[in-house]
Amino acid sequence: MTRYRLAAVDLDDTLLGADKIISRANYEAIHRLVDAGVTVVLASGRRHENMSRFYRNLHLSSGWMVSCNGAMARNEVTGETIWEQRLPQPLVRAILADGEAFGVTQNFYHAGGELFVNATNEWTQMYVSRTNSELTAIPDIMTLADDPALKIIWITAAENALELGDRMREKHGETALHIVITDPEYLEFMMHGVNKASGLAHVAERLGFAPSECVAFGDGNNDVEMLEWAGLGIAMPHARLAAQQAADVVSPDGDPETAFARAVEMLFSR
Repeated sequence: MTRYRLAAVDLDDTLLGADKIISRANYEAIHRLVDAGVTVVLASGRRHENMSRFYRNLHLSSGWMVSCNGAMARNEVTGETIWEQRLPQPLVRAILADGEAFGVTQNFYHAGGELFVNATNEWTQMYVSRTNSELTAIPDIMTLADDPALKIIWITAAENALELGDRMREKHGETALHIVITDPEYLEFMMHGVNKASGLAHVAERLGFAPSECVAFGDGNNDVEMLEWAGLGIAMPHARLAAQQAADVVSPDGDPETAFARAVEMLFSR
């Protein structure tokens, strides 16, 4: 166990259960890592501001969090940002314009920390119910076309998200944007090369840890890169196929609410 000095932990459906609460077993698993001298880094697609309450509830002290699918790495304690990658401004305008043309709900993750949306509808209600996010609806999302964005999400029916994802990858190629479906209804756009692994690499470098000294826990399509990057990648048993394939091992079956705790137990028993 002493081999691993950093643990990167995804939030939704890894540390958090379906009820978006950290189970007692998962809380204790986090502190089992901390007590073993491991630096725990929360890594999520959520905004840093939205992640802060989970950091506080876990009673952590290192401060490090990777947010917006790796677009930002910031220390909650010191307020220091060591990594921030914004979408290129011409692509912000293009994504917003295409989103309006396709009639999708758009979430604009502003580099200033705010979350703006172009509508208040069933999709925004679903998003709020899943993330407990504070958001601001604006009548014309194109007024943000010249503002800095860490990421943009299109929210639409799952089958539409798949189709639009293919169309946008064909339009922009593989070298301009990182496009990923997280929840089935979420089509997410980040700058090319931005993912949780890129954000975590900067935290690990700051702390003097090699990737081989890091372990990552995740379940989603947006966890693939960090599961591959870490010296040991552990996927939850309910993880998306891509995450299971990227991981080195899959934690034992059982209650999804405590899958992370079982993964930590497996780690200590290796």
